[in-house]
Amino acid sequence: MNEKITCTNCGQLNPINSTLCINCDKNIRNYDYYKKDFKKYYELFSEKNLEILKEIPLTDGAYATILNSIVEIGEENLSITAETPSIPILMKITKPYARVQYDQENKHPDFLSYYSFNKIFINRNTPQQLIGGAIIHEFAHHLFNEIIKQSIMHLLNMEKNLYIEAFAWYLTLQNEYLQIANEYVSHKVQEYFLPEQFNGYTSLITLLEENSNLEETKIQTALNFGNTIIEDIIFIIEHYITKSNPFNPMTTQTPTLPFKVDSIDEQEKLNSIYTIIYKTFELFCKNKRDMLPILDDLANSYIYYNI
Repeated sequence: MNEKITCTNCGQLNPINSTLCINCDKNIRNYDYYKKDFKKYYELFSEKNLEILKEIPLTDGAYATILNSIVEIGEENLSITAETPSIPILMKITKPYARVQYDQENKHPDFLSYYSFNKIFINRNTPQQLIGGAIIHEFAHHLFNEIIKQSIMHLLNMEKNLYIEAFAWYLTLQNEYLQIANEYVSHKVQEYFLPEQFNGYTSLITLLEENSNLEETKIQTALNFGNTIIEDIIFIIEHYITKSNPFNPMTTQTPTLPFKVDSIDEQEKLNSIYTIIYKTFELFCKNKRDMLPILDDLANSYIYYNI
C-alpha cells in the first residue's frame, strides 16, 4: 500500500512522496508525484469509487492493517531501538514521515512550532529545551493526518497520490471539530512522551476561543473521538521512542480545559472515521467542478512546501 521511490545517489528506498532521500539527503527529483493531473482528480472522485466506499466498511482488521502500514513507513527506513526522545532521535524517526526544519520565513512568530503539508516547522526562537516537545506535538499532527489518509487509501485500494494527500488535508483542515480533535491528540501525545515539556492545552484553548460559535455537544464528541485516537498514535510512536519518565503517568484531565473528556468504543471510532471520509467524498463527487479549485489550492500548497 505504501509505494516506494529509489534514490539514484545511494539506492535507498524512500516513501513515494519523498523529495529528499532519508539516507543521504540528496534531492530525489520526484517531480512526477507532484505533477498536477486533473484527470487523476476526476478518476478519484468517480461514481465508481463512491460506490466502493458505500459497500466497504472500515473494520477492526482493516484499521489494524492501516496502523501497521504507518509503522512500516518508519521501520522500513530506520534501524533503531526505542529510546528516550532526545532531539537527534526525534529528528531521525520523523524523517520517513515529515521533515523537521526551522521556520525561515517566520510565518507564525507566536508559535513554538507548526505542521504543514508533511513539514514540521520550528520557530527559530523556540528554547532548546522545548524543541523535543514541539517536534512530538507536530509529529502527532502528521500521524493523525496519516491515519485519515491511509484509511482513504485502504477503503479505495489505492496508492498514495497528490490528490489523496490534498483530500486528507482538506478533511483535517476544513472541519473545525476535527481540528479540535487533532489539537487535543497532539497535546496528549506530547504530554505522554515528554511530560516535563508539557505546559498545558494553550493552542487547543485558543482554537476553542476562536470557534466559540461551535456546538458544545459536538466539541465534546470531537474531544472524545480524539481521546481514542491518542492510543493509536502512541502505539505508532512507541516503536521508536519511550517515555522520558516512565514513572510519570499521563494526566487524564486538566483544570484549564472546560470539558470532561471520555473515550468512545472501537466501533464508534471506526464509524466516525468512515463517516467523515464518506460524507466529504460524496460532497466532492456531487460537486466536482466546484470543489476542484479548493483541492487544487491544497495541491499547490503540497507542491510549494515539498518541491
